[in-house]
Amino acid sequence: MIGWSDKRGEREVVLLFGSNDVAAERIVDEAIEIVAASVGRVERVSEEYRSEAYGFTSDREFVNRAAVLRTGLDAYEVLRRINLIEAMLGRDRGDELAVREATGERYASRPIDIDIIFYGTETFDDQRLTIPYHFLAERGYALRPVAEVVPDFRHPALEQTPQEMLRSLED
Repeated sequence: MIGWSDKRGEREVVLLFGSNDVAAERIVDEAIEIVAASVGRVERVSEEYRSEAYGFTSDREFVNRAAVLRTGLDAYEVLRRINLIEAMLGRDRGDELAVREATGERYASRPIDIDIIFYGTETFDDQRLTIPYHFLAERGYALRPVAEVVPDFRHPALEQTPQEMLRSLED
């Protein structure tokens, strides 16, 4: 059950992976493998879910997957490492910013995006980190894979499970 920390200080963490690259499936799978090698032990991975781009126009769908892992790293170190993994797999935030400024859209295509959805039952809200993922209850592309891997976990702030949030969104 997510939300605990064991004697070694490990936390269960839920990450969301997304890509709308032409090689999206391979990139997401590679990102999960690198996370397993450098962030924590991956215990569960959702199926692939496909979704339209959100907040911008794209000809390509996103491939989304969620994973549950155990890690002894603090949340800021998890963030640092997933940002390095994103860069290693081709994400260039400067290029994304230039595209967003040129198009006026909120987001842009990217080869990989990795978000921390939950870090145990802890919450963070500062300039570097917002956990739980602040748009979870509104984004079906995130809820579907998260509900698959942690259907009964209670969101620390909303006190709803991903399954309950997904049902509300679909209604």
